[in-house]
Formats: sequence, C-alpha cells, structure tokens
Amino acid sequence: MIQVEETNPWRALTSPRVLMYHFFGEPLSGRDPEHLFVTGENFRTQLGSLLRSGWRPVDLDAYLGWWSGRVRLPRKSFLLTIDDAHRSAVDLAAPILASFGIPSVLFVPAGLIGSTVRWSEDYAREQIATADQLRRLPATGMELGVHGFDHTRMVSLGPSDLRLHTADARLDLERLTGVRARAFAYPYGTHDPLTRRAVAEAGYAVSFAVAREHGSHARWRICVDGNDSRASFRFKLTPAYAVASLLGGRAWRVRHLVRDQVETMCRATSAGMGRDRGR
Repeated sequence: MIQVEETNPWRALTSPRVLMYHFFGEPLSGRDPEHLFVTGENFRTQLGSLLRSGWRPVDLDAYLGWWSGRVRLPRKSFLLTIDDAHRSAVDLAAPILASFGIPSVLFVPAGLIGSTVRWSEDYAREQIATADQLRRLPATGMELGVHGFDHTRMVSLGPSDLRLHTADARLDLERLTGVRARAFAYPYGTHDPLTRRAVAEAGYAVSFAVAREHGSHARWRICVDGNDSRASFRFKLTPAYAVASLLGGRAWRVRHLVRDQVETMCRATSAGMGRDRGR
C-alpha cells in the first residue's frame, strides 16, 4: 500500500502560492450566491497586478520541482488553478491567461464533460466544457487535471466510489481528451486519510485541497472569488493571510470566518481610501 506523504504544513508558507478560481464572466441565471464568478475585467486586473508586483507564474512542472527540491523559484511565485471546467474557463479565462503568458491547471469533473453543473441548484444551468473544447486547451498553456467524477464530496466514501472518482475519472478524461492527468483537486476541498490514499494510489503526482495542507496529496490553495476587491486580492498573497488561512484550514467554520473578516476589512479599507480621495 502506498504511504501518503504528510509534511510540515508550515513549509507551505514559503511555497509557491496556488490560486484557485471557478467561473468567469456572468452567471446565466443572473444569480451567484457563492460568488464563484470573476468578471473578465477583474481577472485581467488581478493578473496584471500580480505581474506588476513581481509575482512570477509557474507551471505544474516547476511547482512539483520546487516541492521535490529540484527547482529553485523566486519567493514570489504562483500557480494558477481553475476548478469545475466551466465553459467560461475555455471562452474567457484561457485566452486571457494566454495573452499574459500565464500557465494554469484546469480541474475537470470527468463524468460531466459536455453536460451542466449538477452539484448545485443555484448553478444548474451552467455549462461544463465539451471534450473537443478541453482537447484544445493544453496548446494554450492550460493543463488538464481531475476534479472527481461528478463533483461528489469524497469524504467517507467506500473503496469502489473512491476508485470511481480517482482512477476511473482519470481514465475517462484520458479517453475523451487524450490527456493523462497528473493533478487532482478535491471537490469542495474536503478530504480524509482514505481519500488521500485513494488519490495517491491512482497515480496522481499531486492533489489540491483549499486551505488545508496535508502533504503532496492535499496541497493548500487560496480561493479567489467574485467578492474580492483589489485590496483583498493583494492581502490574500501576504504571509499574514497564509498564516491565518493555514490555521483556519483545520476547521472549515474558522476558515470561512477568516475569509469573511478579511473581505470585510479590505472593503472597509478601500471605502476609506475612496472617501479620503474625495476630500
């Protein structure tokens, strides 16, 4: 049986930051209760801000190389990831990323390719990219990974279900797109020891959670959403946010409290700066 690596979570403080996005543009229904949509304008602004501030984009090879000690990277490095394979990742995000020369990883729920979102009534009309659309993405710098089979939460699943969402999903993605995925992202960011072991045994080089760091098969990520102001986006890249997020990542309620407080603080700061400029 494969032994799943468990590392000191605080090493993540010096690792390349991993940004997590979901949808882009505007929702078809006009509703976005989870703030998953980032507009094209805001996405361009965020990417431009990163590059102007000296942040260097890295691909999955460089990211894995840093963790193995084979690759040295600047302190301000980032890997950009996108969950769910929403159609907007193809139509909007991929061209914008290519224009900036920024590589990325798109995590695909392999059993829903060419279908629609089925894990949330709020987003049930949103389209998942087709196999043909996904096949074209690696040429733009967007690598394909697996996001389970149908976005089922994977905690407490039995062996056959875990196999469906890890090994079988990987085979389905390869059959439909020709891409053999190296990376996995947990739906909802949740996992447990059996889940991490199933992902490792399926042969993935790395897997990603959200604010939880459990070694190479549950790397920490920073969620970027439609609620982020310029100030909150910048703050999410700071060591202070990393410490708060990693501490809160051990309990989802604490994690959401940290996120909400950060966003409230940054919105208040931005409003105060606006009032000062108007005087």
